[in-house]
Formats: sequence, C-alpha cells, structure tokens
Amino acid sequence: MKKQQRWGVLLGMLLSTGAWAEEILILGIQEYSKSPILVVQEYQGLTRYLSRVLKQPVRIETVKTHAEYLKKAQAKRFTFMYGPPSMILSASKQAGYQPVAKIPGLLSAAFMSLSSSGIAFPEDMKGKRIGFTDKDSMITQLGMAHLQGMGIDPASHFKSITYFRDVDGVLAAMKLNLIDIGVANSGLFNAWTNKGNDINMVMQGKGMPHLTFAVRGDLSEGFREAVTHALLKASQDSEAHEYFRYSSFPGFEPAKPQDYAELEKLLHL
Repeated sequence: MKKQQRWGVLLGMLLSTGAWAEEILILGIQEYSKSPILVVQEYQGLTRYLSRVLKQPVRIETVKTHAEYLKKAQAKRFTFMYGPPSMILSASKQAGYQPVAKIPGLLSAAFMSLSSSGIAFPEDMKGKRIGFTDKDSMITQLGMAHLQGMGIDPASHFKSITYFRDVDGVLAAMKLNLIDIGVANSGLFNAWTNKGNDINMVMQGKGMPHLTFAVRGDLSEGFREAVTHALLKASQDSEAHEYFRYSSFPGFEPAKPQDYAELEKLLHL
C-alpha cells in the first residue's frame, strides 16, 4: 500500500473511532406527533447557541414514546434531556440525570368541555365520556391524581375513558362529540378560546413545575455548571431567542431538588 493511501486509511479509522472527531452532545426530546425535521427547526436557535457556548456541537434526537425516551436515557444516549418534569424525575431515578434549569411557571391538568355540552361544574362530569392524552404523559398523570384526591375512581365515575396521541386529538374529539370532557395542559385553555373555541374550564388541578432541562449525571460538575449558566443566559442571546420566540417561553430559571418534592410524592416517583 502506498504511503498516501496508508495515511488515508489511518485518518478514516481515527475519525470513525472519535479520536479526532468532535464529540456531539445529544439533546433528547420526546415528541408524540411532530416530525423530527419540525422539532429540529423549532430548537435550532437554542442548539446553535448551546453549541457555540459549550464549544461542542449539540444535536436534537427525538423519540415518540415515553418508554423509548426512558430506555435511551438508561442507556445514557442523551447528554441532555428536556421535557415534562415527571419524565425527567424518572430519568433521574433510573439513570442519574440531574435537573439544572426549568421554564418559569407551572403546569396543571385542566378539565374542559364545550359550552354546548352543558358540563360546567365537576359534579356534571359523572357518567360522561372523558379523554386524555397519552397514559404516560404528565398532564394525564396529574389529572388522574387530582380525581383520586377528590375520591373519584375514574374507571367507575366516567362512562368511558379514551386516550389520544396528543392534545390536538383531545380538542378534535370534543368538537366531533366523541368525548364530553377533555383533559389537557391548562395553558391551552386560553390558546383554544383565543382561536374561537367556546370551551368551559370545568376544574383545574394543582400546578407543578414546568418543562425541565437535565444533564447526564456522570458528567463533570464543571460541565453541568457551564450548561446551567448557558441556559440562564439563553434568553438574552439573539440566536437562542428564536427558540423562545417560537415557544412563547420567557427563558430558563434554576431548578432545585425541592422544586420537585411535591410532584414526586403526588405521582409516586
């Protein structure tokens, strides 16, 4: 083999083993319905910002289901995870991921109905058809926990329980008269009414921490601190601001373990 060819083979081997390749940091996102391309576009400003600040390329990897998300977390596939705190807490328990920042505000389960349904109060829900998103979603879990806290057994209290792939399915099912009550993130109540949907808020559960960003626990404390600092400054960066403009979130705030104590207890995590 010629000398030039030998060097070419050696260079290929080094790059394939990562010896000369720059390590890619993977941000894991669980998304029920959007295509991976749309998710990458949505997060593009944030990932470009993190790549620049951390001086390593950050890439998005999406999964469809809760089970797949946690399976990849256990395999330490993700450098970062960003999602509902119920999933992040599960990943923390199972694989050591550590929450470092979260979106300000609270998430809660809202029980909604079309005004034409005549369902306006919690007592009106008995014997009706109710719809949730995925069984493993945090809002579904919060909704079920709220009902149980009221002494309600969902299986006997409602005529039927249906689960949909995403919140758009819940709204569509209400409008098509497939369900009488839809349970979704309370923040969607204003969004849906602002779009002309005539919807009642029947009741709302207790608020819990918002979307949370976590870092793999076996990485250095210095790296976690660098990520935390970057996230807290992200909303001030013109490139990262594209993500916040798209999502309508104000930015990140620090995440402390005590923020999740009540949620952990409520969902038996």
